[in-house]
Amino acid sequence: MGGLIDWGDDGRARPEFAVGAREALLATTTRGQLARTVSILGELPAAGAHGVALRAALRDPAGAGLPGASAGAWQRSELAVMRALSGPYAERARRIEADLEPVADPVGVSRPTADASRDEAPVRASSAYTDSVTSRSSGDSTEARPGMNTTPPLEPGASALLVNVPLRNTSFVGRTALLRAVEEQLAEQDTAAVLPHALYGLGGVGKSQLALEYVYTHQRDYKVICWIPAERDSLILAALAGLAARLGVAEQDGAGTPTANTAVPAVLEALRSGEPYDDWLLVFDNAEDVEGVRRYFPTNGPGKVIVTSRNRAWERVATPLPVDVFERKESIELLQRRSPDLSDEDADRLAEALGDLPLAVEQAGAWRAVTGMLVGEYLELLARRSPEILELEPAPDYPVSVAAAWDISLERIQEKNPGARQLLDICASMAPEPIPRSMLRGSRGINITPEVDPLLRESIKMNRAIRDLNQFSLIRVDPRADTLQMHRLLQTVLLAKLDQEKRERMRDAAHQLLSAAKPGPFGSSLEWRAYQELLPHVLTSQAVTSTDTYVRDLVFDTVWFLYYWGDQQGAADFAQQAWNTWHEASGEEDYHVIRMTKSLGFLLRQNGRVPESIPLTEKALEISRRIENDSEELIDSLCEMADARVYQGRSEEARTLTEEATKLARTLFGPDDPITLRATHAWGIDLRLCGRFRQALPLDRDNARQRERLFGPASFFTLNSLNALTIDMRESGDYCNARDFQEDVHRRARNAFGEEHPLTLRIACNLAVCRRRDGALEEAGRLSEETLRRFVSRYGPYHFDSLATAANLAVDLRLAGDLEGSRRLAETTVRGFEQRLGVDHVHTLLTKANLAATLRVLGDLDAARELEDEAARRMADTLGPRHVVTLTTAMGQSNTAYMRLDFGRAYEIDESNLALLAEAAGEEHPLTLSCTANLALDLRGLGRGAEADEKQRRAVEGFGRVVRPDNPWLLAARLRRRIECDLAPLPL
Repeated sequence: MGGLIDWGDDGRARPEFAVGAREALLATTTRGQLARTVSILGELPAAGAHGVALRAALRDPAGAGLPGASAGAWQRSELAVMRALSGPYAERARRIEADLEPVADPVGVSRPTADASRDEAPVRASSAYTDSVTSRSSGDSTEARPGMNTTPPLEPGASALLVNVPLRNTSFVGRTALLRAVEEQLAEQDTAAVLPHALYGLGGVGKSQLALEYVYTHQRDYKVICWIPAERDSLILAALAGLAARLGVAEQDGAGTPTANTAVPAVLEALRSGEPYDDWLLVFDNAEDVEGVRRYFPTNGPGKVIVTSRNRAWERVATPLPVDVFERKESIELLQRRSPDLSDEDADRLAEALGDLPLAVEQAGAWRAVTGMLVGEYLELLARRSPEILELEPAPDYPVSVAAAWDISLERIQEKNPGARQLLDICASMAPEPIPRSMLRGSRGINITPEVDPLLRESIKMNRAIRDLNQFSLIRVDPRADTLQMHRLLQTVLLAKLDQEKRERMRDAAHQLLSAAKPGPFGSSLEWRAYQELLPHVLTSQAVTSTDTYVRDLVFDTVWFLYYWGDQQGAADFAQQAWNTWHEASGEEDYHVIRMTKSLGFLLRQNGRVPESIPLTEKALEISRRIENDSEELIDSLCEMADARVYQGRSEEARTLTEEATKLARTLFGPDDPITLRATHAWGIDLRLCGRFRQALPLDRDNARQRERLFGPASFFTLNSLNALTIDMRESGDYCNARDFQEDVHRRARNAFGEEHPLTLRIACNLAVCRRRDGALEEAGRLSEETLRRFVSRYGPYHFDSLATAANLAVDLRLAGDLEGSRRLAETTVRGFEQRLGVDHVHTLLTKANLAATLRVLGDLDAARELEDEAARRMADTLGPRHVVTLTTAMGQSNTAYMRLDFGRAYEIDESNLALLAEAAGEEHPLTLSCTANLALDLRGLGRGAEADEKQRRAVEGFGRVVRPDNPWLLAARLRRRIECDLAPLPL
């Protein structure tokens, strides 16, 4: 190969480019072509996690995680790419180079590596790339635990840490009195009760620019300043999650973006406490929903809040600061800054005609700076445009002066660059938030309009169009973030000038650009920043109205991004909107409608709206069976219907559905296809809920083995199957091995995903039960308490995971002697389950049975009997009299009778229960042995000592074979004490 390839010393190593070969090849292309090529390569399936990470680095060279040594050739490839792209990528190249092992050059001399600053480099795991892909993926996940970014302390007098703050407006003039007023009002504000200072007024008066100038002129007065776009809830969540990452208060999945439902509470608490920084400033820009925005104020924290808004309702809750048009001298100053040759008289005439509206003055100044047109001629143009604007239907609710000024510039752009003019109309269909320029670069393969297509095909033409628009102040370009942005008033003006047909065409064009820019897997935290950038534009452009399949795919993936990112309510709301629109447009049998129907049903269940979800999921299954054109969709519909039945408490029906799905998938796709493995996993869940643990055990063991082979030992899917396998082991009675096994699964989950990941928390919840059953009561209680705290922080107290963990913690508290704490928590949890799942659901009933055990220890035997008798009756009706949960509850009823000295009643229950437990769980299951030990005490109470001794001997010997020597149940059997068996909610 002419020296291009290094084959290794022995000729058997993996071939690699010779030193310098990559760089020489990359030098033959332009930076734009290189970026596009690398992005396309990163999307290929063979690129796997390395490709996802490389695309993330292209979007965010400063924030994306660095490749480690185990990335091998990918590490050196990325280094070469970053060097070739240069500019903002040069610093990343230096950081990668600093991590490289010294490489001998052709003459055997080690090349030195440059030092890189570690202050801004994210803490990386010792792996190729740290990623948490919870959607279907191939390849192994890392086992190295991702860390949290650390934020160094600021030196006294240093500038604040600026987070998400826009570029400073270099044309800002005047406003001295207003800036002083903001400063004085914030100085007077009691930081113990933080209230905003609302800057309100009509559009175009410069509210945001005033706040922005305050930020830059006072950045040394604060330690942290964060700019928060506040027009939509999702924008606030994204900004606060970004702040959490910068402050290092939210654990992240490697180099990815933190989840909103953990990061936002964490950063608000950090701001309230002043750790790691006090003296912070939050700016909520364009905050129209007063109550919605106030939810995100860090109450009683050592910092300040500024709000900009057009909503006068802020006067009720904030110190108002009205912002009006420019004073005349400020208008003249801005115009002369743009055109130094402009006389005071001409500037005064222009300002008068423009009504001193800052946005209009800025627009006119930009026009004259570019064209040099005489003021008189410009005023004539302005006079002719104003009546045309007033004749628009409906009448404009924006200042005519700024619309007229824009109209003049728009006409010139139309003459000079028609493609740029049409690009404005397309962008007007999107949100008034930054638009990633990468969205325009990545759309070469689509056809929009004859005017815009050449811009998308040739980067030089696109750059020229953006430059022209920027020169006329029609857009604002941020080279740091590589975005462009249009003022919301200009969007309003542009849309008002379009007829309905053209408006729809421009909106469709926006949808095409957005769909072409669709990020990668929605479950990967490395892709979440890209989804966040597109989200406001997907929503504002009403992408749900498109019937284009690629746009619908983008909408579908955006729904699931919101779910995985942690905005479960936002995901359900957007799914509802998409389903309503698609169902009306395409009918119930459309492929995308069926998928969204199932997604909406799932999301409604996750938000506690189970009854609303059932008809949707039933309809999806009925249609999937009827049309018979997609077996994969039918299998998915069967699994979703089973999931719905489980939430209804109808586990036997669920088991029948998932068994059908698994057998169909095995027949059509084979035993190791991901579709088959998903159906098998669901079947295992339903078998467990039916109490068939010994049947689920081999199923889950094989499924875990297949998933580990297909996805790797630390993937989400593998660990999820291993967690299920542990439950099978524990509930089958193998307490010792289940605990040891789950300790390892928990360690692997922490290493792969971190402490806060939902799967890690579910594994921890399961481990706490394993520890308790194995006799490690103190360790179990600590883990349950910590897991509950994390779940509540992420989802709130009434999420299913939170309630299940609370049910377990109530048992731990009872065993630790905190009886009142156990009672209160169990009562609250019962009410939560009743509200979310209903009074007959197994989770509600078993929590009542556990509560009865606490009441029994408290001595309230009447309340305990009433509660467990009701639970047992309902269990027999819903689960059946032979279900292991029903039989375990009967053991509690026997304990109550025994404590009431009703030995006959206790004996009657235990005697009949023993044979049933032996059949359902096995003769040497700890539950069966516990029943045997309790039966011995019943016999002793009845004066049948010899029979009691024999039962006790059998129980003690049996326990000795299946549990550790210090297990509390074995010790109780030896000491002739009643054994209280607990119940643990199983994952749904």
